Amino acid sequence: MFNDRDLGILGAGALLAVLCLFLPLSFTGKVVIGFLVLVSFMALALLRLGPDRVPPEVWLTRRFRYSMQTRQYVNQQAATRRTEGDPSPPKQKVQRPKMEREHPVPHYQPQAAGPTMRPIDLAWNEVGVYPLLTVLLGVVGIYFAVWLANGGAQELAFWFTWR
Repeated sequence: MFNDRDLGILGAGALLAVLCLFLPLSFTGKVVIGFLVLVSFMALALLRLGPDRVPPEVWLTRRFRYSMQTRQYVNQQAATRRTEGDPSPPKQKVQRPKMEREHPVPHYQPQAAGPTMRPIDLAWNEVGVYPLLTVLLGVVGIYFAVWLANGGAQELAFWFTWR
């Protein structure tokens, strides 16, 4: 139903946003920092990278594995002249059967007009809007309750009193 990875990231972001209430700042500063933390974790939960649109940790693992593997470089060049003592004809290369891949290689058709975009995507269909809104409204509700407890109730009473 839901992706546990995305829910875990959203839950961690919501927890950190609520923990921002303990920062030694004004309430406005706490709200701004908490909102930035929550939005960054939401973006991280939605972010997909690479041409096959995988989560950032899978993409980074692939990049790290590729950067650490050994490369096979060949510095051989074709002979420019034959040696005089070796009149034998060159050997024929043996054709090896090609192994077929399990997964077909995706073929991309570049667009004729417009700039090329880096392969970054947000997985709205995978994660969905409802978990994001649930987390956002939950954090806003907690912030509202803290604001009410810290003097927001008196401020609201001032605005609702009729003179």
